[in-house]
Amino acid sequence: GGGRRRDRSAGRGNDLQVRLRLSLREIATGVTKKIKVTKMVPCTRCKGKGIKEGSSKQTCPACHGTGELRQVSRSLFGQFVNVQACPSCRGAGSLISDPCPACGGAAAVEGSKNVEVKIPAGVATGNYIRLEGQGDAGTRGGPAGDLIILIEEIEDPVFERHGYDIACDLPVSFSQLALGARIEIPTLDGTAAIKVPAGTQSHKILRLKGKGIPHLNSYGRGDQLVRLVAWTPRNLTREEREAFEGLEKKTREKPP
Repeated sequence: GGGRRRDRSAGRGNDLQVRLRLSLREIATGVTKKIKVTKMVPCTRCKGKGIKEGSSKQTCPACHGTGELRQVSRSLFGQFVNVQACPSCRGAGSLISDPCPACGGAAAVEGSKNVEVKIPAGVATGNYIRLEGQGDAGTRGGPAGDLIILIEEIEDPVFERHGYDIACDLPVSFSQLALGARIEIPTLDGTAAIKVPAGTQSHKILRLKGKGIPHLNSYGRGDQLVRLVAWTPRNLTREEREAFEGLEKKTREKPP
């Protein structure tokens, strides 16, 4: 069957890149974002054709609509054919005598569009998502380019990220380390209780299984690492100072 010949002047639109900043909690759960993108959109006045309403394109008389000029030369080695873009129509195959006054014949104008993008859980800085056909509109009916969403992670005030694991410091008192305690700690999902065994040393790292970042496009989840950091009280009262001095005399032994 016959086919419609494509306009040679049609060109693909440019790809666009947008940076999207996400918090660690958004990365841990996945999120849907709406972003406003400034880009080239099809001209509404000419409906993306590039020509003035009521007019039409004319076949280029120089190349007869092929968009190419062929020059044949002969030599002792045979026949050579040199093919080049038609200079009259610049390879389009047609001429626009009356271009659209709104877009100047480009068939696209600058505009904006709200785009919705779904971010899966587990992404990291440097990952990107490609949305096909959401870039600049093509010229004279050509296909639109793509929109590339580049992920950028915002530094979290509580947690540090190490791959799919997260880490945080937990201030604890000397008595909590010596006697043991059950302490509520923040997590990406809310809070969780952690048990500190009696006799735990400062800077001991405890691990909470499955409280980290979900694996991207896979099953499983990282862990949360909690570092216990002993804090020293300030501005002691006389009674408190005497209590610490008495305790210090009773515990004058070298650490194991």
